[in-house]
Amino acid sequence: MPVVLSRLHGVQPGLESKLKAVGIKNSDDLLHFCRASASVSELARVSGVEPQTLAQLVNRADLARIRGIGETYTKLLEEAGINTITDLAAHSPEDLRQQIVHLNNQRKLVGRVPALAMVTGWVSKARRLPAMQDGATADYNN
Repeated sequence: MPVVLSRLHGVQPGLESKLKAVGIKNSDDLLHFCRASASVSELARVSGVEPQTLAQLVNRADLARIRGIGETYTKLLEEAGINTITDLAAHSPEDLRQQIVHLNNQRKLVGRVPALAMVTGWVSKARRLPAMQDGATADYNN
């Protein structure tokens, strides 16, 4: 189910307007546009948005394909070093939950840390989902 741009972590009204001006209204539109490796650069050129910003949004849109990972939990996952579906799939649910509990205790990022069952569901789904951006953002991350 597509997520409207304003619900993706980091999308401010100005950025949303720039993306909408080139026909991108939601997370699915963004993923579709940015599948090929040159597309992040192309979208940056036509939208006037920095490639690194777009790369982060593509990763967030990819993570948003998993039910329960919304704006708040995306922030938490990024703090834990989870930026892509591939990152999420590589983690043990138990270790990841323990890591995010520890992070949240230190930084108070979310009001309620997801239960182990939810994190297990996320990891399981990530392992079944194909990555939508096929490495499109690799040159822009970090």
